[in-house]
Amino acid sequence: MEQDFVEIKQRVRHYWFKDGIGEIAVGGLLIVLAIYFMAHRALPPVSNAPLYLDFGLAFIFILGVAFTRKLILIFKTHITYPRTGYVEYHMENISSLPARIAIFASIGIFVLLLILIGRWVGSFQWVPALLGVLMGGIAYGVYKTTANLHRFNYHAVLSVVAGFGFSISGLPPQYGLSLYYLLLGLWLIGCGSHMLKKYLQENPLPEAGGDE
Repeated sequence: MEQDFVEIKQRVRHYWFKDGIGEIAVGGLLIVLAIYFMAHRALPPVSNAPLYLDFGLAFIFILGVAFTRKLILIFKTHITYPRTGYVEYHMENISSLPARIAIFASIGIFVLLLILIGRWVGSFQWVPALLGVLMGGIAYGVYKTTANLHRFNYHAVLSVVAGFGFSISGLPPQYGLSLYYLLLGLWLIGCGSHMLKKYLQENPLPEAGGDE
């Protein structure tokens, strides 16, 4: 019985990720982060703007995650659910308001710690590699819990390789982060768009009045 329940949850997650909308939305968020770090690098050091951008990064992550999830649900409501029915990828452990607040607070604290550690060490050169491993681990976790959507393995490999590549490239850290987010964001948008196109071809809208 427990095995059957696990398989049902995997099929639900498989269905939720199948249309590629989640990857398109997350890719868009990563491109926003790429623009953020490009702006951070472009601003003159005598300006106070880089300091404000440092503290603004936590809010970009928090608001970006919330907005991305909302955007995904909007697109699914208008594209996915009319074709193949309603299934929401609902994570029980983050369903309550206190849990969500704790997660957003953890994201903010994590970002601020990265900033403080980087300033203390004197270099952010290692950050792309760390993010590459973290995001690669998330992508691999999605693969393991979604009844083998193999493209998430490719996302994981690209994230790790790109992260380490930009860390050892010798580029300034902001450029490395910008290029990492840009590359991964464009990759996710491209893969997601391909999967969405395939999904729309395989699941046309039912004709109105077809059951009458």
